[in-house]
Amino acid sequence: MTITIERVERPVPSPRVATMALARAEARRMWRSPFLWCGLVLSIGLGLAWSWTRMPTWETFHENSGMAAMVLGAALLLAAQLAVARDQRARAVETARTMPTGPGRRSIGLLVVVPVAILAGAVLYAALLLLLLPTWPVGRFAPWAAAVVLVIPPTGAVIGLVTGRLLPGPATGPLAVVAIFIVLSVPFVMGRSDTGVWPVTFVVWDFGYRYPHGWHLLYLIGVLVAIVALASWPAAWRASLVMATVAAVFAGYAVQREAAITPDFSNVDEALQRTAPDKLDCRVHAEVRYCALPGYAPWIEHWREAVEPVALLLPPDAQRPSVRQIATMDDMKPMVSGYPEMVTDDTWGRIGSWAEDSRRRMARDYVATTLGILSREPFAWLSCDASGQHRAVVGLWLLGRIAPGENWTLPRTRYGQAEIQAAESLLAKPQAEVSRYLADHWSEVLDPSSTALAGLGVTITPPPIPTEPPAGPADGAIASDDRGVCT
Repeated sequence: MTITIERVERPVPSPRVATMALARAEARRMWRSPFLWCGLVLSIGLGLAWSWTRMPTWETFHENSGMAAMVLGAALLLAAQLAVARDQRARAVETARTMPTGPGRRSIGLLVVVPVAILAGAVLYAALLLLLLPTWPVGRFAPWAAAVVLVIPPTGAVIGLVTGRLLPGPATGPLAVVAIFIVLSVPFVMGRSDTGVWPVTFVVWDFGYRYPHGWHLLYLIGVLVAIVALASWPAAWRASLVMATVAAVFAGYAVQREAAITPDFSNVDEALQRTAPDKLDCRVHAEVRYCALPGYAPWIEHWREAVEPVALLLPPDAQRPSVRQIATMDDMKPMVSGYPEMVTDDTWGRIGSWAEDSRRRMARDYVATTLGILSREPFAWLSCDASGQHRAVVGLWLLGRIAPGENWTLPRTRYGQAEIQAAESLLAKPQAEVSRYLADHWSEVLDPSSTALAGLGVTITPPPIPTEPPAGPADGAIASDDRGVCT
C-alpha cells in the first residue's frame, strides 16, 4: 500500500494581516468572556441600587454611573490580564513562537479590548438611564461627564494588558484591582475628596458652578493613552514614547487647570446670585407659587401632590405660602418681603416609601409655614415650644385631614397630649363646620397668644409670648437646638 503525501505551500500572512486576524479573534473571545458579562450585570445592578431611592439628577446619575463604570473596569482588567498572559500559561511559550506575529504584534492585536470596553461602557450608561424610567434626571446635562463613563472601562482593560505582560501569574489581576483601590482611596483617607486623581468626581459644589468635566475627561484620556502606549510596547516603542509624553503633558495641564478654576466659596454673594429669585423657574398652580432651580421644574408635580391637599383646606382669604427650592447656600430672605415662603432642597424620594417620606415632610413643612411656625427668619430652623398654642392644634387638624390615621407630627415643634387631644376633637367634627369657623377666625388662629378655637370647644391656654426674640449664638459659639417658645 502506497501513501502519497502532497505538500501544499500556503503563503505566510503578513504581520499586519496576522495582527488583524488576531484582533478579530480576541474581540470575539472578549465579547464572550464571563468576566465582561458578570462585570456588566454587577455594575448595572450596583448603579441601579445607588440611584434607586432618590430622584436622579444629572450630577448624581453621572456620579453613580461613574462608580458603576469602575466596577466594570475592574472586571475588564481581570479579563484582559488573563488574555494577555495566555502566552505564558499552560506551556504556551513554544506554541506562541510558531505564530506569524511576535509578542509586540500580539500586544497590538489585544488592544481590541479598548473598543469592546467602550461599547460595554455605552451599554452600561444606556441601561442605567433606561432602567430608571419613567423618572428622568433633572438639572443640567454635562456631556463631558457622560463621556467619562465610556473612558473608565477601557482604562481598566488596558491596565490589565500591562499587568498581564509584566506579571502573567493568575493572581496578578485581583492584586492589581486591590492595589488600584488602595491608591485611589488614599486621598479620601487624608480628607481630600476633591482630588482629580479619582476617575469619578465627588466634589459637592453649590448650584450654578460648573465642574470642569472637559478638563477632567482630558486628564482621563491622557492616562488611557499613556497606558495604551505601554501596552503596545515594544512593537511601537517610538510611538509609545511620544504618546506617553503627550498624555503626561495633557494630564498635568488638566489637573492644574482644575485647581486654578475652583470657585472661591468665600464670596457668598456671588454664590447666592446664581440661585436668586430671578434665576428660578416659577409656576403657579392652585394659588400656590412654586419656584424650582433651573432644570428642576419636572419636580413641581411631585411638590403639588404634597402641598395642594393642604392648600385646599385653607380658608379662601388665607395666604398660601410659596414653595422655593434652594441649593447649598441660603440667604434666609423670602422672594417677596412679608409673604410666607417654605423651602425645599435638591433631593426627593424616587419610589415607594422614600417618595412618600419626601411628600410627608413637605406637607408638614407647608402646614408649619402656613401657621407661621416655620419662617425664613434666622434660627427659625431650630425647634420651638408650641404647647398651648391653638395654631398647633389647627396644624394637627390639617395634617389629619389630608391623610387620616397616619400619626402626623408638626416639624421642629414641641407640644403635648393636650394639643393632640384637641386636634382629635376637631377631627371628630364635620369638616365643613371646622372650615367655616377657621375662615371666620383665621387671623386669630395665626396669633400664638390667641384662644381662637374656644368656639370649637378647645380649652387649652397659650403661655405668655416673649416680648423679644431670643438672641442668636455669639461668634464662635454653637447654637442650641431650642429657640424657646414659638412666636
